[in-house]
Amino acid sequence: MFTAYLYESLGIKLSLTPDQIDRVFWDAAAPGVPTDGIEDFLDYLYCSGIRTGVISNISYAGKVVEERINGLLPHNHFGFIIATSEYMYRKPNRRIFELALEKAELKPEEVWYIGDSYECDIVGAGNAGIFPIWYTGASDMKQEAKGGVMKIGNWNELRELMEK
Repeated sequence: MFTAYLYESLGIKLSLTPDQIDRVFWDAAAPGVPTDGIEDFLDYLYCSGIRTGVISNISYAGKVVEERINGLLPHNHFGFIIATSEYMYRKPNRRIFELALEKAELKPEEVWYIGDSYECDIVGAGNAGIFPIWYTGASDMKQEAKGGVMKIGNWNELRELMEK
């Protein structure tokens, strides 16, 4: 939706499909790199029988988001990848979290949600009754924990807490 508006508002006509436009723009603007330790952490979760999924607030097409994630983390076992660009609701709206719960066939109290945006992820998950964990390891900003929220700076830190 964003790229269609952007180019049409500037009078630019492209011969690419919307998915191709998203892919080309995103790859050029922000080549992706997995955060340190994420692959080992996801493997740990999978081997421990803990299911995983993704809710992304990015504005690119869901298919493109899924391709990017699967390309960067080829051995992931995500049960679903939700790109809110495909839905009426975006994080922090509780309805997008409820959709994820429905897809996972889980109750809020059975789920932890790890996110890097305080407002979208932590507040949103909390409002949906999900236990939020604030991941700050991908940000250069110094971020203060608010209201007793669990905050982690790297994936090994969370793994160690879980193993205890």
